[in-house]
Amino acid sequence: MSTTQTPRDALTAELERLYYVERKLRDELETLSSDVAIDTLDDLRELECREQLQYAVDRHREQTDRHVERIERAFDALGEEPDTRRVPELDGLIADKEKFNNVVLNDGLRPLFYIETVLKLEAIECTAYERTMGIAGALEDDAGDAVVDALEKNYDDECDLRSEIDSLADGEAVETLLAAGSATEPVDRDRDRASLDRSL
Repeated sequence: MSTTQTPRDALTAELERLYYVERKLRDELETLSSDVAIDTLDDLRELECREQLQYAVDRHREQTDRHVERIERAFDALGEEPDTRRVPELDGLIADKEKFNNVVLNDGLRPLFYIETVLKLEAIECTAYERTMGIAGALEDDAGDAVVDALEKNYDDECDLRSEIDSLADGEAVETLLAAGSATEPVDRDRDRASLDRSL
């Protein structure tokens, strides 16, 4: 019996990964929103940074139900039952976040860490959607077009959030948090970000 994977098999596998990601994030984004809210910062810019991030996370969490429904429509277009396939990269990122919560007690680092976490989540999602729609678009039947149609709005939502978080990461509130960690030195944004990454 042949074990060669067909394009439809590859597309089904990618849909299963997407389905896993969106279903997993339904719960994890609620937890992340609560994590973002836990700090004792009093500076208005620091508070603004946290609130902007929490607003973006909450809005994205509200979108996940619609994302799941659209992925289910994509399965229907292929004549497949919705199923999940684990995504170790996502599982590892969530585990790293939990480890951070249990180890790092510096409230000033929390918003910076969570911004980076959301950007990494979006990178996982955007890449998965791009890969899935690329495979679907290469199918030589209408099912591929139907899959792309079902997923395009999800992908647009992910790109919008990624742009929003990028803007927050480049904003004045984040500069304030970076400066707070080196009050007596000039702020070197790249150095401080690299130091944060190494600490994680």
